Amino acid sequence: MRNIIILGASAVVLSNGIARAGGYESSALSTAFMYEDGGYVEFATGKRDYEVTGSKYAPTGSALKDTSAIAYAFKFDVADQVSLGVAKYTQGSIQLDYSNAGSIIAAGLPVVDLTLDANVFLAKYQFSDKYSAIAGIKQTVVKDATANIFQSVPYAASKITGGKETGTVIGVAYERPDIALRVELLSEQATDFELTTTNASIPGLPQKTKGSVPDYKTLTFQSGIAADTLVFGSIRKANWATNQLYVAPYATATSTFKDSTTYSVGVGRKFNDTWSGSITYSTEKKGSKDSTTPLTITNGYQGVTIGAKYTKDNMSVSAGYNYTKLGDIDLTSALGVGNFSGNTVTGFGVKVAYSF
Repeated sequence: MRNIIILGASAVVLSNGIARAGGYESSALSTAFMYEDGGYVEFATGKRDYEVTGSKYAPTGSALKDTSAIAYAFKFDVADQVSLGVAKYTQGSIQLDYSNAGSIIAAGLPVVDLTLDANVFLAKYQFSDKYSAIAGIKQTVVKDATANIFQSVPYAASKITGGKETGTVIGVAYERPDIALRVELLSEQATDFELTTTNASIPGLPQKTKGSVPDYKTLTFQSGIAADTLVFGSIRKANWATNQLYVAPYATATSTFKDSTTYSVGVGRKFNDTWSGSITYSTEKKGSKDSTTPLTITNGYQGVTIGAKYTKDNMSVSAGYNYTKLGDIDLTSALGVGNFSGNTVTGFGVKVAYSF
């Protein structure tokens, strides 16, 4: 069972997170690497291509830019019952730019370039072959950014100086190795940040861009259901509604995030000692189609990820393709009425792993 690929959980660069009503999460923390036997290291890279167009606002090109990311994880045992691990991945991102989307009002539409990485340090204690606990810290790293939220008002783009904040990660797991069963409940603490921001329209008056990463509660599971066949999935909740972005010089929230619950379920199959594969379905429920800001132009999603894995001795190479259908939005703002519909995201990722 161990060689079956679970691409939807382990290849974080293929997570379905995008700039949407549910928030700006790009990739979710996966602790799957902490359950590998012995020493283990993995490196993943991937790319997402966005096709997010809409009448009036983005008639001929995507308002969301294509993105790429890398991630890695490393785990080693320090005692029979104690393991330590380190992971890094792109936690959140908003890459919004209407300039190449074909709208005659592009000069009055927002431009945002914001990326948050995560550095995670974990320790796992194995109480028995059935019970274990994980604890650690997650450092949120906000990179230097720019944001011009409403170009139609007399402000230049704000320049945001990056920063770092830290929160805790705790979790418990139940396992049945004889049937490859594992159920884990993981909690990630909310993290607030205030970033020094300057704006050429307000010289000599540095301000603060405020934001936060919400509390996450994630339930993941896997279980063997037949010889060389595994079912797996997750439920992830985040309180985005109380974690809005306030980009200086605006005193009110410049985002309209809603609380989100994302679901995924999949099946993995080991074909032989060398090859295995998986298919995963993931979804986030749609909310209201009505939007009053060109920052909110998608509305939930449904996606499918297909993965394959090649294993040779202690090394493996995994690859996966994701297709995601985005929910529609009817946008009404001071610049007019437009509709975003029929939009998609596609992604491709590769992961190399080595056990020692």
